[in-house]
Amino acid sequence: MTVYEALTVALIVALALATTAAIYLGLLNWIGGAFVVRCAACHHLTFSSANAPQRSCPQCRHQALIHPIYAAQHPDGEVRVVGDRLRY
Repeated sequence: MTVYEALTVALIVALALATTAAIYLGLLNWIGGAFVVRCAACHHLTFSSANAPQRSCPQCRHQALIHPIYAAQHPDGEVRVVGDRLRY
């Protein structure tokens, strides 16, 4: 039972850290320190210090690191999100 208790405590700590990070990112967005914007190349959400679309994002620059299985199946580097129409 101690293994389950240790895993439960580790899960609680991980969720608490993720929640705290999300709160601080939201506060940075609220005071104008960081903005959540769309990438102009692939339309993924990304963080920016200016409230304007980024020319590229980590998804565009490092596809193999972010989506290794998709990048292995599509070696030409085609980003599948570009053709997706944004719906607000």
